Amino acid sequence: MEPSFPYDLWVRPVTIGARRFDLCCLRDFEATVSALADEVARGGDRRWFEDWCPMFGALWPSALHLAELLGRMPLRDHTLLELGCGLALPSLVAASQGARVVATDQHPHTPGFLDENCARNRVRVRYERFDWAGEVPADLGPTFEHVVASDVLYTREMPEVLADAFARFLAPGGTGWVTDPGRPWLQEFADAARARGLLVSVDVVGDADAVFLLELTRHR
Repeated sequence: MEPSFPYDLWVRPVTIGARRFDLCCLRDFEATVSALADEVARGGDRRWFEDWCPMFGALWPSALHLAELLGRMPLRDHTLLELGCGLALPSLVAASQGARVVATDQHPHTPGFLDENCARNRVRVRYERFDWAGEVPADLGPTFEHVVASDVLYTREMPEVLADAFARFLAPGGTGWVTDPGRPWLQEFADAARARGLLVSVDVVGDADAVFLLELTRHR
């Protein structure tokens, strides 16, 4: 399923630690949204502007800071799940560190971009499209040593949904991270995660594009 106009793409070099990643992404997110709006105005499918808005195709500061964090972690042979992966730079970085990574998202174009970027950067990431609250593929495994997400608290219901997902997928003794630009529902998510028995600490990382970093741990 494709929109009736092509994405305007470029390959963005991103340096994480000592490694360079080449990331195929949208050249200009705002211009892409404007083009989608024009397409809808001409009678195109409104879902491309509403349900399938291509937020996945831009590299947001929260994802970059999460990727930088993972680039400093000893992840070899660890299992890691990324929720709402978008371009999945954190997953690519974790895989380059030797982690066994599963990335998830709902946008129908995410797996194509992920395949392209895995090939460009010579890493392996498994992609799964599933409802976090629904049935999980039988061979996926019930929990992960690490669960991560960046800038996914963008609707009113997301704090509870994301907290449920961390409580469901984070293994006993595991550690997860959420990065967020400071959306209105960040505190609600932290409270919901604590209500589910997770320990939550909050920090701020970055300078001009500072984001909140939440670390979540689960007792053994």
